[in-house]
Amino acid sequence: MDDGNKGGSNLKSIFYRVDSDRNGLIDIKELYNALKQSNENDFNPETCQLLMGLFDVNEDGYIDMGEFGGMVKYIRSWKSTFGLNVANSTVPGINSTQLYDTLKACGCGVDETMCKVLIKNFDSRNMQALGFDDYMRCCVTVQSMYKAFTHQQSPDGTLRLDLEGLVTMVVESRARPVQNLAFD
Repeated sequence: MDDGNKGGSNLKSIFYRVDSDRNGLIDIKELYNALKQSNENDFNPETCQLLMGLFDVNEDGYIDMGEFGGMVKYIRSWKSTFGLNVANSTVPGINSTQLYDTLKACGCGVDETMCKVLIKNFDSRNMQALGFDDYMRCCVTVQSMYKAFTHQQSPDGTLRLDLEGLVTMVVESRARPVQNLAFD
């Protein structure tokens, strides 16, 4: 999906390669296939759904050309961060220390113990590290929850929630769900 070119005509070229049915829109299956191919291995369908939820602005179930540009920029940004971390690592993905550094740079106040829990829960390949797709899904999820928390906290940094408030905060921090598809 990412050919390294950043110009508008190259973006159109990428869009048309992803739009395999040539209808001018990218559905979740086309997005999944492109991301899987560009990741050179499997790509977690949950990450694909997260991206659809974030960038399908008009909520029609498709990514159009306008929405696609923002999504490509977003993926390239995460890929760059991932690449910098992996280049300085002995593991084939992001470990808990690198995840801690990334989340801290994003303004999320999590500790290294929480990062170990995150690695355990987002590592879909059982590598004790996060591949690119799981890394992006983890960081976006934590950022969204952190934003939801800070939006509702009192000036002293505390938050009082009943169960309904907690469930509401978690659900609203997630990207909009898209149609449930089986990926091949």
